[in-house]
Amino acid sequence: MYMGHRGVIGFVVFIVGFTAGVTVASLYYLQRIQAVTDRVNIKINDQYIVAEIAKDEASRNKGLSGRDSIGLNEGMYFIFDAPDSYGFWMKGMKFSIDIIWILNGKIVGFENNIQPPADPNTPDSALKNYLPPEPVDRVLELHAGRVGLLKASVGDSVLVKPLLPTQPVAAAAQQ
Repeated sequence: MYMGHRGVIGFVVFIVGFTAGVTVASLYYLQRIQAVTDRVNIKINDQYIVAEIAKDEASRNKGLSGRDSIGLNEGMYFIFDAPDSYGFWMKGMKFSIDIIWILNGKIVGFENNIQPPADPNTPDSALKNYLPPEPVDRVLELHAGRVGLLKASVGDSVLVKPLLPTQPVAAAAQQ
């Protein structure tokens, strides 16, 4: 079957367009899958929080800064290699948060309703540094007021499970 030059060009344009469309769609779904694999399900007192994992220096430094808000049942779960007194501040934050300090899967303390700086241009040296009451290996940042809704107390267990059963990133977050 002879297609002629126009037919060949049309066929090539179709194939290129189809391939580009499939590639774009695949990238979108890969990003969606990555968004799920970078999250864990955290259970405290029979209540669940879906939290993003901050397990490397870059993600821990950025934290929740720059975002407009998070949902009531959302948070950020910071994973550290060894227990220490890790400091947290509100640099670049636009909303209030609660912090849960965790050691070996148990709550060791809280910070409630930490407010963002009134002036987004506050110098780093003027920002308050929040420290745990004792060394911790995990930290959970939550929507302000969520600690009270959890009815959490020092000594309560923090259970961490992957959102997907075969999730390799979440395996590192297991307590």
